[in-house]
Amino acid sequence: MDTSEHREQRSCPHCAEVIPFAAKICPRCRQWLSFRSFRNPTVFVLCVLFPMTISVVLMGAWFLHQMQKVFSPAPYYSDFQGSIQILDSKMRWVETSEGPRLFVTGLITNRSQMAWKRPEFECRFFNSKKQMVDAATGYTYLTILPENDSAFRLSIKPLLSSNEYDSLKLSLSTAYSVHGL
Repeated sequence: MDTSEHREQRSCPHCAEVIPFAAKICPRCRQWLSFRSFRNPTVFVLCVLFPMTISVVLMGAWFLHQMQKVFSPAPYYSDFQGSIQILDSKMRWVETSEGPRLFVTGLITNRSQMAWKRPEFECRFFNSKKQMVDAATGYTYLTILPENDSAFRLSIKPLLSSNEYDSLKLSLSTAYSVHGL
């Protein structure tokens, strides 16, 4: 072989067959010789097909989420103020391994035809002079069925000692509607 013929040919790294120097695919073993070509199936899948598929899936998920918000909006408790009422509430001090806890227990009623879940309570604590000394938000994971009562318990980490707390004012700030009940 002379040098001009040697430059025009090379050997395939997969099968060791002598092939033309400019070949992108080995004619014998059909392996791609250049990874940088967009015609290489691996490069095409990684650089073109995979990102396009991810984009279509994300846009589809976003579109479905937007359609769900339009056609099935979740009611907000603020639109139904008064449908859940607190009938009774008490506070009790408990010494736990993590320190003192203030447990607020009580009874709430649902006067609407809709079931509500995960009510959030706003607790305000007052001293004997009727001055507010502490405030906290308490969550429960209960579901209040339509036209029904339910007991609740909130665990609050107090900021002050037990003799500073005399009374409590409790209000419901949010709740989420339960579809399908």
